[in-house]
Amino acid sequence: MSNDPTSIARKVPRIGLNRSEVALAIGFSANTVDLMVAEGFLPKPRVWHSRKVWLVSEIEASMSEWPEDGVPLSKGEKDVDDGDSWRASV
Repeated sequence: MSNDPTSIARKVPRIGLNRSEVALAIGFSANTVDLMVAEGFLPKPRVWHSRKVWLVSEIEASMSEWPEDGVPLSKGEKDVDDGDSWRASV
């Protein structure tokens, strides 16, 4: 058995992700992750010193609350999809 750090790292499940890893995991840019946090579509990161980490479980729970495509919104919910609503302003 190899003690190669990369093979060991593959065996450890990820429970926290940094900003760029969150973006990669959900298929958006890092700037869009910031916008999604500001709009409440993603949770705020946890902070340790200056390091920000998102818990995978909180990201999954948050995304499960997003509206499904084609499902009418509940009373009081606002439809923010203008075709470009997930893009961060440049």
